[in-house]
Amino acid sequence: MKIKKNNKKKVIIICSFVAIALIVAIAFLINISKSNKEETNTSSTTKLVETQVSTQTIQKTLTASGEIKTSSEESLSLTTTKYFSTMCVEEGDSVLEGENLLKFTDGTYLTAPYDLVVESYSVPTSGSICTSSNYIKVQNAKTLNMKLSINESEIALVKAGQNATITVNAVENKTYTGTITKIDSIGTYSTSGSTFSATIEFENDGNIKIGMSASCTVVLEEATDCIAVPISAIQTNGSTKYVIVVKDNGETENVTVETGISNDSYVQILSGLDGNETIKMLEITSNAERSYTSNSSSGGGMNGNRRNSSGQGGNFDGMPGGGSQGGSRPSGGMQGAAPGGM
Repeated sequence: MKIKKNNKKKVIIICSFVAIALIVAIAFLINISKSNKEETNTSSTTKLVETQVSTQTIQKTLTASGEIKTSSEESLSLTTTKYFSTMCVEEGDSVLEGENLLKFTDGTYLTAPYDLVVESYSVPTSGSICTSSNYIKVQNAKTLNMKLSINESEIALVKAGQNATITVNAVENKTYTGTITKIDSIGTYSTSGSTFSATIEFENDGNIKIGMSASCTVVLEEATDCIAVPISAIQTNGSTKYVIVVKDNGETENVTVETGISNDSYVQILSGLDGNETIKMLEITSNAERSYTSNSSSGGGMNGNRRNSSGQGGNFDGMPGGGSQGGSRPSGGMQGAAPGGM
């Protein structure tokens, strides 16, 4: 009996030591995992790059998203000299122009005057005469519309009759052309500026359902084949805008320009350039460096892979000066980003 008890104690002691060793090992691994941290450091570098003045077609557009709705709804009346037999449709049904809506006892039908969706109806019992209180309420599914919100600063550029391009999220690889049919005369005020609502109507090709989501774009202004430069090439000196032109001898000159409309990439040049110049613009490169650091006593770290992404900016501060400046051109360094409005 004593031998069995001793063996049992030995087994318990050994199991305890094994359990403690496992706990210590797991704790050590967790601590190592927490100590090794991944860090991402970002920095940016700037440099001047040369580019050619080009011709572009620049559009200033207004884009909005919204819900597609019916352009009209009405209640279709039933012939009061006829007796109702049966409904051919249910609420919520989509019905094409010419299809039957209900049947009269004389074998004739009330048909859909256009593509529509049945919203609701009120009909007598089968075999009873139709009255003026009976109806089928429908929504027009052939001509659709959506709303466009226009800021007060752009309302003067929007007119009834202007075209709009509609993209329906559920219909791939196709766009629709609509027309602005109405612009509200009363706006909605907010501290950031008043907005006005415009209605855009367009025709359904059978692929669109009322209630779908879509986006629409209206071209407010357009400059075709105009002299243009990248937005980041435009610099300012007070209220004066200029670009840095590279002359034939390699020197540079600040040339005053007058700008027109712009998009996300280019700005129209109304005067100051003839379209054949080479100019300088600022290129900003953002560098993301991933590194791994350890809190262990050995110190040090391990640098991971570096990934770069490029973009363009519009501030020449801190860049080395280069070339001459024309006497009649704006003085001073190359400061100031191009203003957003252009």
